[in-house]
Amino acid sequence: MGLEFGHDLGPLRALRGLPLSPLVTGYQHVQAQQQALGLRHIGDALVERGRGLRVLDGLFEEGAGRRWQHIGPDRLRRIGALRGEAYRPLLARLETVQLQDPAALRRILLYQLVELLQAHPRHSEPGTAVSLGVCPTEAAALVRAAAACHRLTGEQRRAAEGLEDSWDIGRVRRAAGLASLLPAGGGGDALLRRRFADIAARAREADVALEAAQEAERSGDARAAEDGFLKAARLASDCPRARLALVRLYRPAVEGSAGPGAVLTARHVSDAVALSLHPSPSPSPSPSPSPSPADATPERQVVRLTRVPGGPAVIAEIAGASSAVGWVDRDPPFGQEVRYAVFPLRDGLVDGPPVVSDVLLVAPEVSALRSSTGPGRIDAAWTEPSGALDVRVVLDGPDGRVDGVGVRPGALTATGLDVGTYVLRVHCRYRSPDASVVESAGTDRHITVRPWPAPVHRLDATAGRGSVRFTWSGGQDADVRLVCWPADPPEPGTELTHDPAAPWPAPLSWEAVADGLAPPPGSVTRVSALAVLGPHAVAGPGLLVECPPAVAGVRVERVGGGRARVTFDWPAETGQVAATVEQDGVSSSHRVTRSTYVREGLYVDVPPSACTVALSAAPRTADAVVVPPPGSATAVPADISVSYRIVPGPRRGLRRGPALLRVALSCAGEAPDRLPEFVLVARAGGGRAPIRPLDHTDGRTLLRLDGGALSAGSPVELPVPADLRPPYVLRGFLLGDGAADVRLDEPSPPTLVVR
Repeated sequence: MGLEFGHDLGPLRALRGLPLSPLVTGYQHVQAQQQALGLRHIGDALVERGRGLRVLDGLFEEGAGRRWQHIGPDRLRRIGALRGEAYRPLLARLETVQLQDPAALRRILLYQLVELLQAHPRHSEPGTAVSLGVCPTEAAALVRAAAACHRLTGEQRRAAEGLEDSWDIGRVRRAAGLASLLPAGGGGDALLRRRFADIAARAREADVALEAAQEAERSGDARAAEDGFLKAARLASDCPRARLALVRLYRPAVEGSAGPGAVLTARHVSDAVALSLHPSPSPSPSPSPSPSPADATPERQVVRLTRVPGGPAVIAEIAGASSAVGWVDRDPPFGQEVRYAVFPLRDGLVDGPPVVSDVLLVAPEVSALRSSTGPGRIDAAWTEPSGALDVRVVLDGPDGRVDGVGVRPGALTATGLDVGTYVLRVHCRYRSPDASVVESAGTDRHITVRPWPAPVHRLDATAGRGSVRFTWSGGQDADVRLVCWPADPPEPGTELTHDPAAPWPAPLSWEAVADGLAPPPGSVTRVSALAVLGPHAVAGPGLLVECPPAVAGVRVERVGGGRARVTFDWPAETGQVAATVEQDGVSSSHRVTRSTYVREGLYVDVPPSACTVALSAAPRTADAVVVPPPGSATAVPADISVSYRIVPGPRRGLRRGPALLRVALSCAGEAPDRLPEFVLVARAGGGRAPIRPLDHTDGRTLLRLDGGALSAGSPVELPVPADLRPPYVLRGFLLGDGAADVRLDEPSPPTLVVR
């Protein structure tokens, strides 16, 4: 490249070759934010599209008048204010990187430009670099340098981008592994070559400390061995041999102890293992001069050590919350024994001996174990851990082990049980590394089976006038209640347990009468049976009971010809009204709609003898037990009629004798004790055509006949006074008690005119 690339030019730590690695801690975060904004490289965030960047001898942006301005922390802050809120997080992170290393931004940009150029189909053309925003005067030099630079594979690029993160937190073994994937000597990248040397030197130093500690342990010098292993762990925090040795030295000596100054407890939580670190009640003095974990910085590293039969333990780091709230191992190895260790850290490096937990067999119990009881029955359910093979269930009762328990995935049902207390124990089974099956200690639950009521099998209802009588079968030794559920009733046979938050409905509050219970008129009620015994109940069958509203203002009037006119007040919210005529146990019904009633009225056929007419609103629901409301029947007396005729007198020569009034009584059955009085009224014409009397006061009263003088089959004849001068019109009327119940059969009007 010669001086074209700036061997000795540029700011402090200027590059002598294109970077093979960004060597920036947290580069993945920079890359993620950049890609989220849709940028090709970080230079797109530093300058506006169309302006150039100089990168060979430092990082400069093209300004007004083709003047070049160096991009430093101050300029980054101004760019952040100009680019808006979306760019602010990325520019703030770039500013932090720039403050930590003035050459870091240039390394990142060159690393990204080389990657883009090497992947471009026209990577050898300077115009490709110009299209990426590089100043045209530097484009050719950059293209030639990128072509000569080592082309990284995908695995090598991931190693190059993660190398500095591993080194920064002391993961020397991982850093050495990543370095081994990259070209030897750094591929011309002097800074990367120096990092390789740092990693190798640190790894050799850790190896020396580790060998010295192992020699001290073999010779019996425990203090020197502990110091040596701690030194090796500080030099390489991910050294498995150092961490295993420290765990071996500091593991709890007896159950319940966990090393100096603190206690680390591990417990199963569903499919995971929860870890919590507590100060020890009586801390023992530390065998090492290093600070104890209880007094160290809250920065800690948590690892899981899995015992492998016939081999070294496998170490896995546990990420999670701080020690204030504990850690959670969300992917433990089921069926295996593990230990957990918490290492104090300072600046990412091990800074003291670990706190070690007791051995834990990863065999979590079932969670959410719940149960319910029924008549001679236990139902239970649980949630099995995802790593369990299956479960083993044991049910012990008052008389010992219960056989024939129906177990299915996540649940069981045991039937035919006697009243008493039972113990349910559920064990989880896991596959161990040696292909054997290990079993958890088991989760217990005590369950009491109590007596339950016998259910009601059948509910019947018999309707009467204004009342209904209920009968049922079943419910022996139970308090059978008739209830109305506020919502849809439970299915018959549903088992219920008393819950103060949702109590059972109260028994029906209908008035008790001689024939049963009286439902309120106008009500539609779903009546259900409920068998209750102590705190348990069983829902029974139900019936729909409807009591239509009463029909008011009923009047029945015979109109002759075996017909009667019925008038009433139409009940609200009723589509039809039924009129039932009943006599001697024989009934007939007639329905009428509101529109027909308003238009035509209601006429029914009635027998001559006494009968009753009952009016009821038609039920609104199908398949309901209909209870007619009380007082809906109206008595219709027998058909009693009084007829009268004017019989001309006998002829005596050229004249007739006085006319006779013949009054006859007709009655179906016995006549009532008291009949109305008959009055004959005459109204003279006064020289004009006579007009019929309108009532008994509209004219002269000619005759009066007491009702007691009438009897069926024996007409009464009375002479009509002849002192009234024709023309006049006669008419009879019924007066007094019972007049409305007796029909007056009048003759043809012309026969009542006397001329």
